[in-house]
Amino acid sequence: MMKTMEKLKELDDEMLLLLLTKDSEKAFEELYIRYKKKLHSFCTFMLKSADAAKDVVQDVFTIVWNSREKLNTHQSFSAYLFTVTRNRALNELRNARTIEQIDAISDGQQALLSEDDIESSFILKEYETILQQAIDMLPEERRRIYRLSREEGMTYKDIGEYLGISHHT
Repeated sequence: MMKTMEKLKELDDEMLLLLLTKDSEKAFEELYIRYKKKLHSFCTFMLKSADAAKDVVQDVFTIVWNSREKLNTHQSFSAYLFTVTRNRALNELRNARTIEQIDAISDGQQALLSEDDIESSFILKEYETILQQAIDMLPEERRRIYRLSREEGMTYKDIGEYLGISHHT
């Protein structure tokens, strides 16, 4: 077993990819070891959060494993990994911005509740419409998480346990 891992360390990425396309868990493990720190650093720089970067890197390697049979063994694996990581990080940033916008609308809605006039009631209804539209624009899983958090009052930790996902997600 130890000799196998030592031999894998000597192989280039192209050969490891070839083994990976044949369902080699050891080749996958070697690629993970080679790239996880580089991807984590890159992603942390983009997201400004080590925890979020860790989740993205985990997602990237899940994508690699799930699409192993379709990987192009003649393409630069490093370039592929960094492209997928960049795209996932940008998605995280975009989703975080959407959630911040929803929270800002929700906060505005709460401030309006304390006022007691017709204009405030009208504005509140507009905010509710905008808030609902923003929530509807979220991907299904994020919408579910938002509702569990804001409407059910669950903590992120509770939501993570309930859905079987990281509480950072």
